[in-house]
Amino acid sequence: MDKSRLVYGIDLGTTYSCISQIDEFDKAVVIRNQEGDVITPSVVYIDGDNVVVGKEAKSLSADEPEKTVAFIKREIGVDGSFSKPTRFPGGFDPVEISSMILKKLVQDANAASDSPEPIKDVVIACPAYFGTKERLQTKQAGQMAGLNVLAIINEPTAAAIAYGMRVDDGSRKIIMVYDLGGGTFDVTVIRVESGTVKVIATGGDHKLGGYDWDMKMAEYILNAYNEEHGTDYDLNSDSRLTNQLLLEAEAKKKTLTAKDSVKASVTWNGVSSKVEITRNIFDDETETLLSQTIDFTRKLLDIAQEKGFGKIDEVLLVGGSSRMPQVKKRVDAELGVNARLDDPDECVAKGAAKYALNEAWVKAVGEWENDETGEAEKPAFLSKGNRVKTVNVTSKTYGTDIVDNYVKNMIFANTSLPAKAVETFTLNEDGQTCVSMCVYESDVTDTEKDRIIEERHAIKLEDRKMQLRKAGGYPKGTPVNVVFEIDDEGILSVHSEMAGEAPLDFTLRITGVRGEADLAEAAQRIGKMIIE
Repeated sequence: MDKSRLVYGIDLGTTYSCISQIDEFDKAVVIRNQEGDVITPSVVYIDGDNVVVGKEAKSLSADEPEKTVAFIKREIGVDGSFSKPTRFPGGFDPVEISSMILKKLVQDANAASDSPEPIKDVVIACPAYFGTKERLQTKQAGQMAGLNVLAIINEPTAAAIAYGMRVDDGSRKIIMVYDLGGGTFDVTVIRVESGTVKVIATGGDHKLGGYDWDMKMAEYILNAYNEEHGTDYDLNSDSRLTNQLLLEAEAKKKTLTAKDSVKASVTWNGVSSKVEITRNIFDDETETLLSQTIDFTRKLLDIAQEKGFGKIDEVLLVGGSSRMPQVKKRVDAELGVNARLDDPDECVAKGAAKYALNEAWVKAVGEWENDETGEAEKPAFLSKGNRVKTVNVTSKTYGTDIVDNYVKNMIFANTSLPAKAVETFTLNEDGQTCVSMCVYESDVTDTEKDRIIEERHAIKLEDRKMQLRKAGGYPKGTPVNVVFEIDDEGILSVHSEMAGEAPLDFTLRITGVRGEADLAEAAQRIGKMIIE
């Protein structure tokens, strides 16, 4: 049996999610859910032990918003969303809720699969700008869902792989991936050369996506309703009204991709209105949002140019929100290109599935063996020239404190991975038995101007003391090497080194990232839940 088909790629999206595998014809395909759809709304309805994920949960959001969670991906990495009790139904946190979405995807895929073995090994895609905290939380969401997360891959990299971006003749192609999803925006410049996909620079905003377009249109519809009926409702008046408007706005936004005008309906307290929305109105109302994505894009192109990659050969439009006609029109006009828009909803999951049979197979599934010879059996997919190497960059800058209120940055955003940096500090007291260690993450990018920054410009990931080994401590001036390392997945680890001693590991204790015991307990709890 070709076990390569038992490795899957997952796009855990802000608004929609999907799961993909390589089929018997060596094609990446998305597995349909129980409703027969290729994408599943990332919406969760929680009522005690009753948990519903997907289309039905989304339909319940208008009537029972207090029991419904949407856009949970925007809460990944937000410390306040992990304070117990949380503000989410059932007291669950964003990682637990994300795991419910993953469990639903896998349940449905298992039901649709002809494989006797349940889905276990997966690669999960995440936004390129996710830092260590978000990546670890995403990985743990998969583990809570009972999955073996082989790797985390950046969404733009997965998209490039899915589009078949290969150059095997020694030439080079520079690609920009413009990824406008339902709740997040990524823009990434990638170099493809000799079967290698290398990220040059990446950036984005985890709170900019199609949802914000929906909010603009919901506000427009509500204003028209107020004007017609002399009312003064706003989007904070009632969550049921807001959710009704958002569902209507999203539906009409999709209709406007093919039509020039549409009528939106809203009924509240028995009073109704019909509001005409033309494509021109839609574009005008949301122009500032689109301009924000263009601003991000231009800044990133400047960074790529500084690295010697000024000319873009091709632009890929990714993410369901890229279907809005205004997006391609504006990107083409601003950049002087003819951007490709082929498979925006599914390409990330498909690319993740292909990646799973590349690096992930080599790293984690290499124990597959031929039953007769006992030798490692290469998946048929890879034997047909589909091997690709990926090189990512870190999307964040990492550093440690030097004096009060200042941070010395050690690894900068857009550094190729894996990356390692060492800084030498000295003990400032005789008999010192421990050192204070703070780890900071930021979005600064200037390797000269931002070498030392004020603490207020960074986020503190960790702050505690590291106990030294020598009884009685060390003399003042003893050198201590602090080592920051970021692996291929963009996850940071920290340790210290002193002459003649074994390294001292500094296990990051990050808000929202569980220790092994807590993770196992959460996985057991989620595993017992029946999710529809």
